[in-house]
Amino acid sequence: MRIFQTILLPDELILKYKLSYAAANFSKNLISGGGFGKVYSLLPVNVQDDISVECKEDYELVFLSWRKKGRKFTFLASLKEQYIVFSKINKHDSLWVYNVNMLNAFLIVLLKLFKHSVSVNAIILDYTPSNQMSVKDKFLLGLINSMDGNIRLADSELFTCKNYKILLGVVPIRAGNEPLIINPQNKFLLSGALDEHIAQTSMVLKAFAELPNFELHITGNCDNLSLIKEYSDKYTNIIFHGLVSLEDYMAIMHRVTYQLSTRDENYPENQCNFPSKIIESLLHNRIVISTIAYKQLDEIKYFKVDSNCDAFKRQVSEICSKPNEVLMQYANQGALVTKMFSTEVWNKTMTDIENYSK
Repeated sequence: MRIFQTILLPDELILKYKLSYAAANFSKNLISGGGFGKVYSLLPVNVQDDISVECKEDYELVFLSWRKKGRKFTFLASLKEQYIVFSKINKHDSLWVYNVNMLNAFLIVLLKLFKHSVSVNAIILDYTPSNQMSVKDKFLLGLINSMDGNIRLADSELFTCKNYKILLGVVPIRAGNEPLIINPQNKFLLSGALDEHIAQTSMVLKAFAELPNFELHITGNCDNLSLIKEYSDKYTNIIFHGLVSLEDYMAIMHRVTYQLSTRDENYPENQCNFPSKIIESLLHNRIVISTIAYKQLDEIKYFKVDSNCDAFKRQVSEICSKPNEVLMQYANQGALVTKMFSTEVWNKTMTDIENYSK
């Protein structure tokens, strides 16, 4: 049986505990393809309340009430929760984990030591290398490279597992009815993690403050929300929505034409992963503007711009001034993305990796 370990909660609790919608959406999309016999959800240690929810979706939440007794008990609860999942995995099963971190490291070690017949694989979506790796960093990277196989969103010389494939995202089984762009408008979206090294938020804000005819919508969270609020209060073309539900986020996305992906290409983390927002927005037929050129997107049409504020501002203006027939070549690529990253492609890839490691 193929098993998936990830982080999942109902949408309202993801918002409450400020967990990642991107992580949850990825997992839900992957699960929708029916490729797993069982799915287990393990939660970060910052979730310490006694959660009493009936998970009606196709996964089992493994969660002990010890967590509400404090951080020390939360850590112990996490270890016990991983042991519970370990006890539910049988000989010759195949386990796929969502990232390798302290939420599943104990589980992985237990399987490696005591259940050798289990194929242990990782989907590496987020990995942040550091110049001076701690003992923990080295330990987790060692686990990643000891996997029987992995699927990752980007390649890096840090990853040495030879049994791997690159897939940039996953399209849910229900995809196909996303609204098309008919008439491109000067409306943009910056969303998700808004920290400087991920979104270069201050540069984007400065640029749009000088582009009054271009409308910028912002959703998500970061350490410097006061800066975003300062700009949104001063400039009417900058609209900050804060953290929103998935339904509201989709409504905002469908009102804009352009999705911004403004990562700092010099930041090491951005060389080891790929922005899930790009695939999501392409699926929803938006036009992507990115500060990084991705060789994995050779088949997709998107705009590459610079991170320098003056150059970014000029290039965005040039993009919007292009004739509609040109812009429409960059829009409505949902069908192509579905073909490239469907759950069927993922299920076949996982099977190929499992068969290779036998």
